[in-house]
Order: sequence, then structure tokens, then C-alpha cells
Amino acid sequence: MRQWMLVLGLGGVIACVQPLSAQLVEVDPRPGRFAGGVGLSMGVPVGEFQDFIDFGGGFGGYLVTHFDDARTIGLRADVGFIIYGSETVRRPFSDTIRRVTVDVTTTNSFFALGVGPQWTPATGRVRPYVYGTVGLSYFFTESSVRGDADFTPFVSSTNFDDVTFALAGGGGLVVRLTGGNRPISLDFASEFLRHGETRYLREGGIQERPDGSIFVTPIESNTNMVLFRIGIAIGFHSAPR
Repeated sequence: MRQWMLVLGLGGVIACVQPLSAQLVEVDPRPGRFAGGVGLSMGVPVGEFQDFIDFGGGFGGYLVTHFDDARTIGLRADVGFIIYGSETVRRPFSDTIRRVTVDVTTTNSFFALGVGPQWTPATGRVRPYVYGTVGLSYFFTESSVRGDADFTPFVSSTNFDDVTFALAGGGGLVVRLTGGNRPISLDFASEFLRHGETRYLREGGIQERPDGSIFVTPIESNTNMVLFRIGIAIGFHSAPR
């Protein structure tokens, strides 16, 4: 079912962007020799991971170096950050200052890094692409303390972490909006992110004892996920038409 969600999602993107591309002004169809993008990500767990996690959200970015004049073959470097669980409890500031309370927030997250080839087979204002990367993902659970008037936590601690091997394969569409030396495009993509066995915490994975100490109950499973992304891509050093 989740694989069909991926196919239907890509089909919807294609159907939406084709009418838009017909309204764009004529521009150089090639991206820049170098390109980069940033965007928002939504993650849907698959396999064993979906037994423990509902979904995740975050952001990501990438850089691509193209090797040929047609900008079809390149080397891609990816980075992503996903939060897949969060919980907040109200606690006294200390045992001796119980009239002042603070928010203790625990988040379950991972960073993913990968490098690999990218192939962009078509030319024009709407260009599909596919890619694959190999790298590492860092899973960690962090607790932080914030007061009512604080915009950022004033103290934090990592409760549990693990590093795992990561393989990713994905594809998407870039829709050119502007030309020139800094072409800007909309970027729609989906990706299957495959991990090895990982030890991680989910919501409720940290329990507090009456004496103030804590104990953790990690889960060990695969942590595969399908990511859907939307963002902006910018090219650099594009040749004039």
C-alpha cells in the first residue's frame, strides 16, 4: 500500500506541474553546472518501523555537481533531518524551587547523510531526475529544558543514540521558473531510505523512577522510511543560451 502511495504521489506531481510549465517564459533549459536545493520533508515509516512510529517531519538539502554539458550526469550529496516523535512534560525547576516550573521536551530524531550519482535524462523546463546515495544515519533522543519566556532551551542532554548504515534511492521533478546565471526551480521528490538494524527510542521510551533516575527501553528494528519533499532548487554557473 505504501509503495502505491509513492507512485500515486509522483503521478499527482506530474499532473500538477505540466500545466504550470506551459505558462513559463522561455528560458535556458539547462540547470547550472552546480545546483543546490532545500525543502520540507514528510516521512512515512515502512516495514517494522511502522509498527512503532506513525510518521515524521523535517527538512533536507542537497548539492549536485554536473559532469557534462547537457547536465544529465552528476554527483549528489544529501543531508536530511527528521523528527519522528516528541513529548513535553511540565516539571518543577528543582527539588528546592518547586514554585517555578519548566517544560521538559524529549524529541526522537535522526540525521541522514549520503553521496551518490544523479541522472537527469531529459532537457527542458520540466526535468525528471533519479538518484541513489550511500551513507550513514544518526538516530538520537534528546531532552531539553525551556522556561515560559525562553525561545530556545537553556540546557539539553542526549539520552540515547545509535549510528546505522543508510541506502537511499529516489526521484523527482524540477520545474524551471527563471533563467540566467542563477536559475530557480520548484523541486518535488520522493525517496526510499533504507537502514540496517537500528537501536532507537520512541515516544514513552524514557521512564522516570521515584528517586529521580531514569531508565530507557530501546527498540531494535529496521528503520526504513519513504520521504516526500517539496522545496526550491537554485543552479549556479549556467551557460547562456
